[in-house]
Amino acid sequence: MKKLFQFSLWFSLVLPVMSQPILNVDWNELAQRHELLGGQIILTSVSTGQVSTLKIENTNDTSLQLPLFKVSNPAITNLTYGFIGQVKYENVRGDGYLEMWNYFPPSQSGVSETKYFSRTLGQAGAIGKITGTSEWRMFSLWFNASGASKPPSHLEVNIFLPARGTVYLRYVILCQYKDGGSFLVASNSWWSSRQGGMIGGIGGSIIGCFGALIGLLAGKGKARRFVLAITKIFIGMGIFLTIAGLVAVMLKQPYAVWYALLLPGIIVTSVFGANLRTIQKRYDDLEIRRMTSIDAMGS
Repeated sequence: MKKLFQFSLWFSLVLPVMSQPILNVDWNELAQRHELLGGQIILTSVSTGQVSTLKIENTNDTSLQLPLFKVSNPAITNLTYGFIGQVKYENVRGDGYLEMWNYFPPSQSGVSETKYFSRTLGQAGAIGKITGTSEWRMFSLWFNASGASKPPSHLEVNIFLPARGTVYLRYVILCQYKDGGSFLVASNSWWSSRQGGMIGGIGGSIIGCFGALIGLLAGKGKARRFVLAITKIFIGMGIFLTIAGLVAVMLKQPYAVWYALLLPGIIVTSVFGANLRTIQKRYDDLEIRRMTSIDAMGS
């Protein structure tokens, strides 16, 4: 029951865009069926107890290409499918990766089966490569079988480590996406590097335009309520972005995520916060001058 609860809780965020999982990979069951090809089964601690985990260790300075497990006749009916799960690694030298080989039966007699692979060689997120040290994060090893006449006959998952290092895998599930779904939704990254750049560029332009408008209106002493309201809104937004950036850092989001939050958050909070009193004083001084001018004209 604990294991079922952990699976249900962890995947509650990604299952809405997927069909139901095809297979929960159980290391002990794979070993009993002689389909666990590599690695060592150990237990790792979670909040509700301990879970079976596959440990892979390369103790040499030479590369290690190791088959991990295979799944025969998977119940795949959609085009996009793959494995998602959690990965942790320690002191991995170079760029390692997980790899899935997809074996398809021949379309006609006399033709050999075809095979294709996919690898986690992205720069960040769930499809990111395995390098250095990382606490538990999500991985996504997926494949799009467009053009295949039949579903795969079996799948094989391997790992490549270029040199020394230790990798752990747990909560691995084979799943498929509904039509029109995107497997990248399962990434633990809030957005990609490209999207982060777009967010920073567009957001910076908007903030800059509003800053110029506030400076222009405050300099002329016009639209006091609007200027003060917008300034306070930006201060609140800056605080929110700063907090969100700190949360992203604690959750070990990639650089493109936390930097795009922290940088504008700190700048907006400090700049608009420091100028709020100056803007208020500017309007107060102009109001005093106006009242003094009216009094002088009246007298």
